[in-house]
Amino acid sequence: MPQTRATSGFPGARGAARLAAAALLLLAACGHPASTRTDVPEPAVAPPLTAAPAGRVVPLPGGPEGLAVDAVDGIVAVGVHRPDGVALVDVRTGRRLRTVRLPGGPRHLQLAGPRGPLLVPTEHADRLYQLSLPDGRVLAATPVGRQPHDAAGAGGVIFAGDEYADTVSVIRAGRQVAVLPGPTQPGGVAAAADGSTFVVVGVRGRRIEAYTPDGRSLGTAPVGAGPTHVRAGAGRLFYVADTQGDAVLIVDVGPGGPRQVGQVPADGTPYGLAVDRTRGRVYVTLTATNQLVSFRIDGQRLTADRVYPTVRQPNDVAVDEATGRVVVAGTADGVLQLIDPAARGNGH
Repeated sequence: MPQTRATSGFPGARGAARLAAAALLLLAACGHPASTRTDVPEPAVAPPLTAAPAGRVVPLPGGPEGLAVDAVDGIVAVGVHRPDGVALVDVRTGRRLRTVRLPGGPRHLQLAGPRGPLLVPTEHADRLYQLSLPDGRVLAATPVGRQPHDAAGAGGVIFAGDEYADTVSVIRAGRQVAVLPGPTQPGGVAAAADGSTFVVVGVRGRRIEAYTPDGRSLGTAPVGAGPTHVRAGAGRLFYVADTQGDAVLIVDVGPGGPRQVGQVPADGTPYGLAVDRTRGRVYVTLTATNQLVSFRIDGQRLTADRVYPTVRQPNDVAVDEATGRVVVAGTADGVLQLIDPAARGNGH
C-alpha cells in the first residue's frame, strides 16, 4: 500500500485560512442566522421547538451527537461531552448502561461490522479509538492525522478523514498503515457494505473521492453546494447530505469513480444521515426546522415518505435495523428521541 507523509507542525497560510473559517463558524454558532453561508458547511442553529417530538424522549445529558446502533446487542452508542466519551444506551428502553470516558467527545460514530468494533474519532486527541461491544472495552487507540472527523470500516480496513490535514488515514489491525491525499477538509466517510469501496467527502472542496481498500483512488467528482456527511446504500450507491444545498444526493461509484445520479430536496439544512437497508429507507435530519425526513429507496431514486417532528438540534440519526427503531440525538437539550416509524401517530 502506498505510504505518504501526513501534514504536521504549524499550518502556515493554509492553516491561517482554516483559523479564519473556524472564527466564522464560532460566530455562527453564537447566534448568526442559520442561512449565513460560511466556507465550511455546518448544521443550522436550531430554533425552539414548535411541535411535540414524535415517539419517546429520554434524557441523556452531555450534548449527545454521534450515534451508531449495534442491532445484535440492542445498544446505541452515543458521543457525549461532560464527561467526554461514549455512552452505551439500551436502544429498547433508552436507559444508559455505561459511559466509556475518552479524551474528547466524538461528533460522529460508526460500526466497522454488525457488532463493531465501534469507531470513535476524537478530534482533539488526533486518535481513532476502537471499542468492543457490548462492553465498551478499548481495543485500540491509533494516532492519525490532525482532527479526525469521521471514520468507516469494512473487511478489516478503516478509513479515517483527517479534517485539518487534508488526508485520509488507513488503519489495519490498530495501526496506521498509510496516509493518502484526501479531498480538501475531509468530513463524512463511508464504506460500501461489501468493503469494496470507501468514499470521503471534502467539505471545503465540495468534492467526493472514492478509494479501493488498498488506498488506490478511483477518482473524484464535485458534489453539492455544501456537503457534509455520507452513508452507504446497497451495492455501489451512497447518499450525501448537501447541507448548504438543502438536498440529499445519490452517488454511484463505478470503476471510473464517483458520479452523482440523482438528488431530492430536503429543505431545512440537512445534516445527519442513516440508512435502513432492511426496510429500504433513508433518514435525514433537518437542523433548521427540527424535523426528520424519511425517503423510500427505489433503485437509484429516493421518494419522500414521512416527516417527523424532532427534539431540538437533531444533529445525528441512527437506525436499529433489527426493529426499524430510529434514534435521534437532541444535542441542544441533552436528550435522545426514540421513534418507531410503524407506530400510529408518528410522523405525517
